Amino acid sequence: MIVWEEDRLAFERLRQRLARRGTGAAEAARQWPVHYVAFDLVHQGGTDLTGWPYERRRAALETLFADHRPEAPLTLCPATTDPAVARGWLEWTAAGLEGLCSKRLDEPYRPTRSWLKYKVRVTAEAVIGAVTGSLAAPRTVLLGRYDAAGRRQYTGRSATLSQAAGRALPTSWSRR
Repeated sequence: MIVWEEDRLAFERLRQRLARRGTGAAEAARQWPVHYVAFDLVHQGGTDLTGWPYERRRAALETLFADHRPEAPLTLCPATTDPAVARGWLEWTAAGLEGLCSKRLDEPYRPTRSWLKYKVRVTAEAVIGAVTGSLAAPRTVLLGRYDAAGRRQYTGRSATLSQAAGRALPTSWSRR
């Protein structure tokens, strides 16, 4: 499931929708409609397809879409075995794409995660401007970058740090 907001994938909106109940859920559904993106087919017409290799399940899914021609909010996830095409998809990060998932073509469906996820990592230099928690055990770091005039500007916050990551931060802090 995905939520589009302002021409971008909005994972936070999807999380917000999933957390709501009752009238809040109905309002969230109106405000942030969900689209279902199908990428695998494990049952069809009472037949269990989990023993089939992914390549065969994917072909059955594509045939199902071709035969029934569903429209939004139901769509078929694109798939490729061409590395050049996959590299091109990684350029969609401006639309909120976080990465790509890959499955072995010859593998049956497994109830545990057997596929691989390649996450796009965008990096930039930043300075730590502050921490949440204590200096001895920071929970998150608040990050900044210098603007053209040399002033530090807030740019974002880290994810919650593990204890090991917090300990790995510099132990001497400058107070400017």
